[in-house]
Amino acid sequence: MERARGQRVVTRFLVVVWLVCLALWITRHHFETVDHPAEATKASLHADVLRGDAPDPYQYKLELISHVLEGLRGVTGLPLVAIWFLNTLLSSLALVFAHHAWLRTYVGLRGALVGAFVLAALTTVWFRGYQHHPYELWGLALTCVLMRGVQRDWPLWSLAALGLVTGTVWEKHALVPAADGLWRLSRQKPFLPTLLRGFVVLVACVAVPVVLRLVLDAGLDGPRTAVDGDTTLERQRWELVLWHQVPYVLPFFLTLLMSWRKQPGWVRSLWIALPLLALAYLSQRFILHETRSFVFLAPVFTATVAIALSPFG
Repeated sequence: MERARGQRVVTRFLVVVWLVCLALWITRHHFETVDHPAEATKASLHADVLRGDAPDPYQYKLELISHVLEGLRGVTGLPLVAIWFLNTLLSSLALVFAHHAWLRTYVGLRGALVGAFVLAALTTVWFRGYQHHPYELWGLALTCVLMRGVQRDWPLWSLAALGLVTGTVWEKHALVPAADGLWRLSRQKPFLPTLLRGFVVLVACVAVPVVLRLVLDAGLDGPRTAVDGDTTLERQRWELVLWHQVPYVLPFFLTLLMSWRKQPGWVRSLWIALPLLALAYLSQRFILHETRSFVFLAPVFTATVAIALSPFG
């Protein structure tokens, strides 16, 4: 018994080492691919946000995180690029551990590690052409916690509180209550309580982004000029959509289909985010070929693979 307990301690220690090192790899990759090459562009956008001169959506999405990072810069005296590095390191650590907890809802340690390596591999395409959004890894980490909370049937108030907090750094987590509603209805939960529950969590998820936009528009003499929103169907770069998104989505979608009966209902329901995101981008006339626009799906993809390979885990 003592030997088994000692083995578990060693295994957990190794898992922690692997996760920390994965976070360090992600941080290094982000710094060498994004922060350092795009330092001047990011610094210019950071200054524009602080002055209130950044275009839509960056003024709204970067408002809170930019002021937090600038405050840390003033307190520590570190250069801005060092603050970005620390932000990426801490958010990468938060992501890999929150993601691990999400996968451990369904699979063992080895299966969760497989999912962690898949997550790290996906960052190689997220960071291509990526020059902003220092909040995104924080948002994805908190979304992993929110997904786990839904699966574990946390109280409504805790899901709403978590959705509200996540809204300070992200907005795509608002897809979670939609998937939760689908999952609950598939389990024949009462319609009206399900609708009310979804509405409460959805409002909590979007409250901060909506209020922030209204407050900034009132204080900045009107909405910011949009840098996107004019890409009609005819203007979409469909060759890039195929080149970028098919390799990103197809292997995971095929894995879902081939292991459909094995996949838990909550994971299957989360796949509704794929058409919802695509329809949202099309309706808003946003470009579809940026892989990082679908970063919300990453923990859904990794869970699908980890569960499909669960005898291994």
